[in-house]
Amino acid sequence: MDLSNWLKTPCVDIDFRENYGKKLLHAPNGRRPHFWLEPKKVCDPLGEDQVVQFRAHYPSGCMLHNWAELLFTPLGTTEVPALPYKLPKWSPDKEPVYAEALDRLIAELYRDDTQIERLEAYLPLFLDQSDKSKREATIDRVRMVYLADAVESDNPNLVLIVFAYYSGYQVRQNGAGSGPPT
Repeated sequence: MDLSNWLKTPCVDIDFRENYGKKLLHAPNGRRPHFWLEPKKVCDPLGEDQVVQFRAHYPSGCMLHNWAELLFTPLGTTEVPALPYKLPKWSPDKEPVYAEALDRLIAELYRDDTQIERLEAYLPLFLDQSDKSKREATIDRVRMVYLADAVESDNPNLVLIVFAYYSGYQVRQNGAGSGPPT
């Protein structure tokens, strides 16, 4: 898997959010959600450092606390498919256009057996939905794909982030978000 785009533009600002993404891609202080990825390297048998994961970091108040030190692992063998058309520059009134263009890719990333090249992590959280959900952890699977040259903008690249229930206290909580890498 080619990690060069993630290494060149490791910061992600989040604009578009839908469904449960509105709760998990949230900046507690009302700021724009934002994080960056730090490569984690391991020395291979040839003595060369290879990127094997990325650790999420963010300024205080720019993501929920459970994102701290989250590890994303590169997975998949199939290139990320191109969108059906180039997206316009983001603004809230373009949300329906983003939802329509990203829908097929979001559905593929929800699949347990997807082979799309992605970064994947497991996010622990507690839900405020019942007495049980407040005590029993839920684990969501978080998947991110990098879409190069997908937006008509000064920054034409886009990162799509998809959440889905993985384990623990179960509730329907699929969601997605996207934003430009910087």
